[in-house]
Amino acid sequence: MTIPAPSQADIALAIATTSRPGRTTGAETEGVAELAAALGVLRQVESGEEVPDAAVLDAHDLLHASAARHRDAGCLRRLAEELVGRGVVPQPWHYEGQWWLWWPKNGRGPCRDCGKTRSLTRYSARFGKEYRYLCARCRTAEREQDVQQAEKLWTLPSSSQADTHADREQLPAMADTPARTGTPQPASVNRPTDHQWSDFVDRLHDLLAPLEWAGFELPEEWDGEFDPEAGALLFSELWRGDGCVVAEYRPQEEVLELQPFDDVMGDWPESYTMLDDTIELAVGASGEDAVIAVARAAGHAGLLDATHVRVADTAPEEAKQEFALARIRRIFEPAAAFRRLPLVEILREVSEHEWLSTYLEWVVGMAGRDVAPDIVPDAAALGVAAWCWRNNTAVEQHHLDTDVLMARVNIAVTRIVQECVCPLEGIDWDGIRSALMEPQWALPDGTPVHSLFGSGWSEVASTVTDELTRWKELDHRVLGTETTLILMTIGGSTSYTDSWWGQGRWHSICQRIIESATAAEIALPTPYDTRGPAAFLTDLDDPDELPDHVLDWLIDMPQAGPDGPYGLRFHPATRPQHRCWDPFWLSEDQP
Repeated sequence: MTIPAPSQADIALAIATTSRPGRTTGAETEGVAELAAALGVLRQVESGEEVPDAAVLDAHDLLHASAARHRDAGCLRRLAEELVGRGVVPQPWHYEGQWWLWWPKNGRGPCRDCGKTRSLTRYSARFGKEYRYLCARCRTAEREQDVQQAEKLWTLPSSSQADTHADREQLPAMADTPARTGTPQPASVNRPTDHQWSDFVDRLHDLLAPLEWAGFELPEEWDGEFDPEAGALLFSELWRGDGCVVAEYRPQEEVLELQPFDDVMGDWPESYTMLDDTIELAVGASGEDAVIAVARAAGHAGLLDATHVRVADTAPEEAKQEFALARIRRIFEPAAAFRRLPLVEILREVSEHEWLSTYLEWVVGMAGRDVAPDIVPDAAALGVAAWCWRNNTAVEQHHLDTDVLMARVNIAVTRIVQECVCPLEGIDWDGIRSALMEPQWALPDGTPVHSLFGSGWSEVASTVTDELTRWKELDHRVLGTETTLILMTIGGSTSYTDSWWGQGRWHSICQRIIESATAAEIALPTPYDTRGPAAFLTDLDDPDELPDHVLDWLIDMPQAGPDGPYGLRFHPATRPQHRCWDPFWLSEDQP
């Protein structure tokens, strides 16, 4: 297959991207042809031109094999995303088995099983399965089939986690639900057909995919209504643990609302709302634009990060103690089920485990004492990066020359760990270790990470490997997948990581920092002093691609005075949002 010829602008951009100060001309142009070809393909694809699948794949493979691979400004990842959208996925052994490092964890394209174009998640080649991109519905069906097969083989009870809210009554199918007023629905040509209702539900699941990935349970069936003026309406509660948000979707108006939850009837006394105000979103944009808008709004509201929740000050002491005990139960009940032991035996065992008990006392009991015991994959990835790389290892003893360089390495570690965390299949500890210890592991500018630590790398590698091995043993022998993910979620949601890239609030944090600088008339770093705040915010989604002086500005905002405005290190936007559980019915002030 012949790759479309790049334009002169593509070639110029490739030269600018691969150039490095102090290099000879020959070195600067190494890999330019391959990168220019890839940029040309992407330009044509993004402009709507017809580009065959084989041409996109050829451009990807040439760039992967070229010297420009580590200085391609994300070009390889963009080609991989395009290929996923076309249903072109590598085999597990392709690209030396390392393709998962740059192929997207999430995307949109044809599902392997149902063939429908939906939001997809990549699942790893574990437990005898191949790497595969599946939609949420097909992954749920696959999971249920696995459980059924296990029960037949071993005649054991289902190992899947019981639904915390399984006692809620099942809602009727949306097409058969009467209007809220209970009045007969007038005939209308605008009334959706059954097929249209199904399409509405599919689109709604696509829009809510960021929340589903962050641990919210999407209902099997949605309540539905139809109004001849407002059109169709779908609505339901979304739960993560005891936290709840209400989703309301008006597809014919192209509006999605995320609303506060109010337990009016007192049916769920342990519940709390995840929102104080309604978020209304226009979701008529095609493709992934509307999904991105939902993700950014949810991230701004803290819905994509672990929940920080506290008990109201007015609650009696007994309620506060019960809240703390319930948190402990929810952390370790999955471990008890995994080990088939009474909960008290698990608690005794972990309390006597010298190394684990220290983590539980400090990270879970103190630094993360207000973090809800839920599974949030991106937070769990930050937990692994924080406690198996940055802390408890020799990394701090061999601190790199600048905070900017340390930030670049932290981001590189987090990117790797994110690819190895799955809310269903757990943490691939061997995959993390293999990727971090790979001699070719490099920063985006091509600098091998091990070279940054010089002679200290051997100690860094040894201590990091020890931590990963220790957690793998705990995961597989003591705690099980769910409890381990909960502990890592808590570990990634403390003050140690509240300013790190990789959290759901990252885009919102960067936006607040830029707004603070603009309000104080602090100049943005070049070239954004001329390109503007919007371009700066967009580029900050991948901060490791930015020059040192830009990251330095983001971290500390050097031109600012001691009273601010502040960068990442001290900006109040980095502090997590807190929810409140208020058992008002137990208050002594109640009649």
